[in-house]
Amino acid sequence: MNKLTIPFLFLACLFMAACSNDEPEMPSEAIALNMMSGDSNTTIGGSDVYINASNNFTSSYCGIADLGKKGGANKSPNLTQIAQEAAVIPGNYYQITLARDIRTVAGERAYPIDASFYNVYVESWIYDKDNAIEGARIRYAECYPEPKGLPEWDARIDGNMKFDFDNSEVYTYTYTFSKGSCIEKGYTYFTNGYANLTEALNFEINGNVIKVSYRRDLSSSKPDVELFVRNGSTYTRVYLNF
Repeated sequence: MNKLTIPFLFLACLFMAACSNDEPEMPSEAIALNMMSGDSNTTIGGSDVYINASNNFTSSYCGIADLGKKGGANKSPNLTQIAQEAAVIPGNYYQITLARDIRTVAGERAYPIDASFYNVYVESWIYDKDNAIEGARIRYAECYPEPKGLPEWDARIDGNMKFDFDNSEVYTYTYTFSKGSCIEKGYTYFTNGYANLTEALNFEINGNVIKVSYRRDLSSSKPDVELFVRNGSTYTRVYLNF
């Protein structure tokens, strides 16, 4: 075998690997779109995001995150640095979320697991006959956040009931969520037509575990507790069964 064959094959493999790494990390169902500068009628999916005359993505009601060239089609919404305008840069990845769906849950911004967002990749500029930029070619895909073990939106969660022998008048229910979950400390109480039970319910949170205690004589009132639970940058809404 020629002595150059092995080095040549090695370099060829490196070249192929480098080329494959340069391919945008977008799903096969991603939609290709030509967006012209200043054309507010051409938007990304169901959002209002378009490219303005300054060649920036802009929006009135969406959050835009510039993930840079190493962003990829991430299933976790990036909510740390979002704006209503971001420069269009070929080779960069972006995420578009609906601003009204972002809320603070357990101390951090989070996006609901039942709401979609867009991953966007800017492929290249579009030039006119005079070689001036007149728009950009993009690819985008609608995505849903990874649930990360969180229950479905509006799921009803059963807890483990413990009878307190030291205090037979108290019921205690324990609810455990996936590892890494954080429970919002603000609650909404539904009492199904009975007197307000807010003061009668006692909550204890320890990491991803919440304990709810209430007096036995209130069991017929069937208190209904709504909780928001976050894991990473996504959250869900659940109801606790008693």
